[in-house]
Amino acid sequence: MNKLKLSLIILFCVMTNALSAHNFEAQNDDGITIYYLIISRDDKTVAVTYQGDMAGSYSNEYSGNVSIPKTVNYNGTTYSVTSIGYSAFNGCSGLTSIDIPNSVTSIGGYAFSDCSGLTSIDIPNSVTSIGGYAFSGTAWYNSQPDGLVYVGKLAYNYKGTMPSTITIKEGTLGIVDYAFYGCSSLTSIVIPNSVTSIGGSAFSGCKGLTSIEIPNSVTSIGNYAFSSCLGLTSIEIPNSVNSIGENAFYNCSGLTSVEIPNSVTSIGSFAFAYCI
Repeated sequence: MNKLKLSLIILFCVMTNALSAHNFEAQNDDGITIYYLIISRDDKTVAVTYQGDMAGSYSNEYSGNVSIPKTVNYNGTTYSVTSIGYSAFNGCSGLTSIDIPNSVTSIGGYAFSDCSGLTSIDIPNSVTSIGGYAFSGTAWYNSQPDGLVYVGKLAYNYKGTMPSTITIKEGTLGIVDYAFYGCSSLTSIVIPNSVTSIGGSAFSGCKGLTSIEIPNSVTSIGNYAFSSCLGLTSIEIPNSVNSIGENAFYNCSGLTSVEIPNSVTSIGSFAFAYCI
């Protein structure tokens, strides 16, 4: 693991752990206890999380077949379950299947990592964002054939030997964080017009990537999305994009031409740092 990736993961873990103590617990219709973190009291939204104040405080909080409800009641208030938090099920080796409702729109990084017994995952089309390594070390992922692995409508990562060219299938809504991280042999990728977001560090370290066409459907480019893509010489950002994340093109030392449309309303810190 290189220093940049390690630093990012440590920073992300520290920041997220500080925010992820569960606020309350409740039983679902099957009698299984699920732990929740309140995201917004005004919007009445919660995330599924782990037991305790930190990931790893407890082990195997969840096992068997877990069905997450669309809503949950707490202190007289009904909350919508809109996300599965960072490391929520991490290391729950006894978890065998998960049913996620269509109220959920995002799944955090490492959410199901190392759930070695997880063989069945039902991801609704409502999920448009998945953090890096969310399903690493699961029986489900290990059983996937080599090639580009999809989770629901999202491109998750490439399994097996990376080819020089990849075409993402039509209908894909997004590219997951770290999806092609460090794939130095990748030289070109075709992204369909259905994709609306490019996740954080999605192409970071893809040194062989010499050009990329970002379709007009994309609205956001995540943090570090193309950092250290040394082969990139020019980039044209479509007028559908409204935000460019921090360090998005950090250390793209070969970049000589950038076209940014008026639709972009925010550019993160160091987005083009060290683009000589």
